[in-house]
Amino acid sequence: MNLEKLLAYPIFEFQFWVDLVDQYKDFGPLAPIFLSMLESFLPVLPLVLIVAFNTTAYGYFLGFLYSYIGNLVGSILVFLFFRTVIKGKFINYFYHGKRLAKILHWVVSQPPSFLVLISALPFAPSSFVNISFGLSGYSKRRFIASITIGKFIMINILAAFGKSLLKIAEQPLFILLSIAIIGVGYYLSHHFSKMSGIEDIDK
Repeated sequence: MNLEKLLAYPIFEFQFWVDLVDQYKDFGPLAPIFLSMLESFLPVLPLVLIVAFNTTAYGYFLGFLYSYIGNLVGSILVFLFFRTVIKGKFINYFYHGKRLAKILHWVVSQPPSFLVLISALPFAPSSFVNISFGLSGYSKRRFIASITIGKFIMINILAAFGKSLLKIAEQPLFILLSIAIIGVGYYLSHHFSKMSGIEDIDK
């Protein structure tokens, strides 16, 4: 398949995305909330694109709000699932493993400020955080309070990226702003993850 035929697909046409956004909006708040929640269960889904799409479809405020609610609820559900189901029934089979013991020891030693910060970084390993904190003895109330604050910051960053995308057609310089937002977020996530030791505990 040559490039000309590939670009002929509707997905590469601007009108295709305009129609998709209009159809997406017809579902009301359930679609953006569910899609943002789904990312917590399937971390391969790109949250940055989900929030950007929600912001494009619903505007900055509602796009942020729906994305925030969905991603926060999804993270709490994953945490509670591993806390109540996996830990309660299966943790004894794996607890004596050196790797798991190392992870859980690392988790319980983290202050709430760490959890707030790592939840606020767009490219931090959120699925690992939800699962490992769920398996540990970390306070449930402290976990929920910390990620509520952290994800508020993180979704705001991603919503700002989505808003800047809307301005690209009018002011191409906004593409630099979009790249800068994502670049800084990626750098901070990687740098902080490395400093905290989160990248080394599973080795």
